[in-house]
Amino acid sequence: MAGIMLLCFCGVLLGAAPALGGTEYRLGGTDGNPWQAVLSGESAYQAFAADGQVERQVSVGVSPFGAGADTLINFSGTSIQPRLIDPSVNIARADVNAGKTTIPLPYIPGSRVLSTDHCIFWGNFQPSIKLMLDGDPTTATFRTFVQRVGSPPGVGYTWTNSVVFDFGAGVPINRIRFFPRLSRREDHQLIETMDVPTPEVETFGEDSFLANFLAWYEIRTGGNSVVFAPDPCSGSGSLTCAECRAGASGTVATSKRRTVLGDLRWVRNSDPLLTVLESTRENLDPIVDMRFPTRTVRWLTLRTFPLRDYEIAEFEIYGDGYVDETTYLTPILDFGQAVTWGKIRWDGEMPAGTRIEIRTRTGHTPDPLLYFAPNINDELIPITRAQYDKIDRAAQLLPIYDADNWSFWSPPYDFAAGLRNPDQPANAWQDGMLLLSPGPSRYIQLAIKLFADFNAAPRLDQLTLQLSETLSAQALVGEIWPIEVNSFEPTPFTYVVLPTLNDDNAGFDRLEILTHVQAHAVRAVRLDGQPVDLDQFVPRLLDDRLIVSFPPLTGSADNFKQVEVDFDVPVLRFGTEFSGWVFNSTDPDQIRQRIDPGNATFRFAGDLLAVNTPVGGDLLVDVRVPEVFTPNGDGINETLTITFKLREVTADRPMQVRIYDLAGRQVAHLPVLKARSGAFIQEWNGYNEQDRLVQPGTYIYELTLDSEEQYTQRGVFAVAY
Repeated sequence: MAGIMLLCFCGVLLGAAPALGGTEYRLGGTDGNPWQAVLSGESAYQAFAADGQVERQVSVGVSPFGAGADTLINFSGTSIQPRLIDPSVNIARADVNAGKTTIPLPYIPGSRVLSTDHCIFWGNFQPSIKLMLDGDPTTATFRTFVQRVGSPPGVGYTWTNSVVFDFGAGVPINRIRFFPRLSRREDHQLIETMDVPTPEVETFGEDSFLANFLAWYEIRTGGNSVVFAPDPCSGSGSLTCAECRAGASGTVATSKRRTVLGDLRWVRNSDPLLTVLESTRENLDPIVDMRFPTRTVRWLTLRTFPLRDYEIAEFEIYGDGYVDETTYLTPILDFGQAVTWGKIRWDGEMPAGTRIEIRTRTGHTPDPLLYFAPNINDELIPITRAQYDKIDRAAQLLPIYDADNWSFWSPPYDFAAGLRNPDQPANAWQDGMLLLSPGPSRYIQLAIKLFADFNAAPRLDQLTLQLSETLSAQALVGEIWPIEVNSFEPTPFTYVVLPTLNDDNAGFDRLEILTHVQAHAVRAVRLDGQPVDLDQFVPRLLDDRLIVSFPPLTGSADNFKQVEVDFDVPVLRFGTEFSGWVFNSTDPDQIRQRIDPGNATFRFAGDLLAVNTPVGGDLLVDVRVPEVFTPNGDGINETLTITFKLREVTADRPMQVRIYDLAGRQVAHLPVLKARSGAFIQEWNGYNEQDRLVQPGTYIYELTLDSEEQYTQRGVFAVAY
């Protein structure tokens, strides 16, 4: 709603043509910074003239402490969208000439093959494991089994650990195929029965090793929710050969001080965190071609059981569809100076069943983390990142987020509210929504998550940030009073803003306050203690905010002049923050500078912009329905007006209004309202579901809020003619 409401008042407030020119940072699209180039630190923002031509480009740096990243993003063209897995491509085909500790799988960037074995043994078996992933059916991973004398059949010595495929992210998998070395002469009919992609018979060797097929095996899978240590060599300590043979390999002594997840271990044989896809000790098929409903897989393990000699010439994995969750993360972008953030908008598509989450965070330092280490007295003292990197990893303390200099990640932006409106001039910025992260700031980082289903994927074409190099004020602090209320009725509040102004600041003559519901009244505006004539500077009361105007504050002469606003509004959610912004009505960009909570006046002790309400109670409050209404066509009292308030509802929930007669029969069902905390009105014209006026009499209204629990309120009213 916030983004929508802003569109309404900019032009009305100024009474002028749409603003032109401005400064923008563009990601993607035909005229923006290429998505991949931004990851490598190459980008710039542009300042436009009034005619829309680029006046200048300013290079945007990157912080060395926040590298960009992408997970299975398709960068083809000028857009980004999730990677589409080709069902004809074996994603387990390895780069056999790379990797001394892991085996890379090039089709899925970042994927790799390891083992449940500890790192001191993995190197002995890795060259052999590569042979079943090299795309050459004449080579094979071969395992010799030595029966232990005096033991039951199948008890003996061989390599008993599992091969671990780590795709780095969830990949849609629906097929696994493996087979031993086959002969192009003796086994050609068997080869020709293999489904697509069918290997060329000529690529096989002369000799048949059909009898070496894998008879006993187990395959397990796990998705993104399963978290393991980074690799079998992580942590301190090592395992004995006996422990490895017992299947205990991968236990990691990772310090709880180093990970918010606590102790992490590597994958184990028959790991209970993974789901069994197939387990058999009765396989009779030399060529196993296992098909199953498409599932999202990050982890896949193959374990073979000792019984006799066996081999795998090729182990192939196939998938089909879009990767269900992909991530694009910019580096921490450095704009070289503190800038004011305006709006954010994007072009793209989000088909049904898909989702795009866009988040931002802003900061004043190049590193959002703080580092500490104990001194000789075992007291924790701050250290630099360089000092931290010199400490042994096992002794490093977990860094702390620098909340004083960095905002936390914003909530996801509403995709529909931020969409570019092609019917509006792009340089007028009549679309988009306010950037949620605070400014001014020098640094910003963007995170984009794309959620697909197997058959459809969202696409982001371009993302644009509006910004201003000139600050309205050097600093802005504000506070509201009171900071606690005892009811959900309209409450008188005073909002105070204290600016720090320099001569090179643009100044401001507008104050916007987010009230979340419509304020009942603005009672007074004072500038440095002097009342502002509200007949001349008329306040605007919008659905979720108010805007007051006053004579401009500019330069050092107006430094520390307080702006005070008295207004009445109900508070419907505990901890509601009355965010505020200032802007200059003569600024063609109409960019608002955010107000930080702080000590704006000695009269109040809160130094806050948030207000607390009574804890507990109903979510559905202050329901008001007239006792009688008369839909008789005389133009008076023609509709039943139902007003109500929702409190402590932080996400859109279905709100339904139904009308019943006294026999309990449904007469009318008003359109379902998607609502969160706020004040609402629903109206009924007296017509039933057959589009006829109801008979005079007494009726029942029912309001139902579908949340984690269902809240219902009922009452009666009368229809008279």
